[in-house]
Amino acid sequence: MQAKPGMRKLIVLSLIMTACQGQVSKDSLDNSNFDGIVGGTDVAVTEATAKQALNFRVLYDPQVTEDERGTTTRYKVSQCTASAISPRLILTAGHCISKREDALHRIELKDEHGDTTYVKAAKFLVHPEFENGNKKYDLALVLLETALPEGIEIMKLPAKDVDLGLNSIKAAGFGRMDGRPSFPGNVGILRTADLNIAKYSPIEPAFIVDQSQGKGFCQGDSGGPAITTIGNDTMVVGVASKTFFDDKLPKEEWNLCIMQGEYMNVQFHMDWIEATAKILSQE
Repeated sequence: MQAKPGMRKLIVLSLIMTACQGQVSKDSLDNSNFDGIVGGTDVAVTEATAKQALNFRVLYDPQVTEDERGTTTRYKVSQCTASAISPRLILTAGHCISKREDALHRIELKDEHGDTTYVKAAKFLVHPEFENGNKKYDLALVLLETALPEGIEIMKLPAKDVDLGLNSIKAAGFGRMDGRPSFPGNVGILRTADLNIAKYSPIEPAFIVDQSQGKGFCQGDSGGPAITTIGNDTMVVGVASKTFFDDKLPKEEWNLCIMQGEYMNVQFHMDWIEATAKILSQE
């Protein structure tokens, strides 16, 4: 899809934050005041959506300092979202994967007691077309070192040749709750919102959702699932990739996440997902 006049395409890049760990304290981030998804609703860790959308982060550029309290390692952190398609495989956006040698990719799972479990990535494969610059193939599969804990929902995927009749989806993610660059975005807690589909075809690599009603995905929600339920099956039909915004406005008035959003179309990409899952599952 070409950007319309007055609109500029924006890759929803993973959000940069900072985290630190010391010799004594647990490796953790303080997420107590964070929200995600523009215009979304908070999701409690006990709700079903919390088992369907996973907090996917990349830690990199470690900086070690020492003082009288001991050694502290401070990281930069990229925020994304993902979903599980097997106990050890997660689906996310290709642009969420870092090529840095010092990058640590991991899933972070918080329970109802506030305790966090970390599951590290062992290997990942980014869609080769995305690697070659085609933004309509913004997908990656990640193999985890160990299986996800029981209770995480293994999401179903749509068949290629079925008419899904999609009119709307449920967006879920851990990203910004405000698309204005001059405003604090606040990331880290799962939120969800129902979005209407503006354009969908099973034979197109991506589809568009309407974000003009004050709801939508934003930075940090990248890789997050577009969820739908058909009959008894709850499935991932999209992977959050980028948004569109009006660049005719003065820069200080830009709002990056309130016009349209683009999801990678899982139905279109099923051949690659299945083939890549098979390769990674043999590791």
